[in-house]
Amino acid sequence: MTHLYFHCGRTGELLLDYRGADVTDLAEARDRAMAVAREVMESAYGHEDFSDWFVCVGDEEDEEVLRVPFVCALPTVH
Repeated sequence: MTHLYFHCGRTGELLLDYRGADVTDLAEARDRAMAVAREVMESAYGHEDFSDWFVCVGDEEDEEVLRVPFVCALPTVH
């Protein structure tokens, strides 16, 4: 189990996650990052362009271990 932080940002702006979450591996961290991106997009009233936003997953030493663009969390059309 690893404790990671899921910060959201774009160029010039970073919203810090001070609580973080325990995950078992990078696959679970990526799934959580996607969920965080979806939550932010769903709750952002009036803001529709998230093309430059990302979730930066960091460890306890503040090292980036994973970066997930918000566009990866958008639904796909089949």
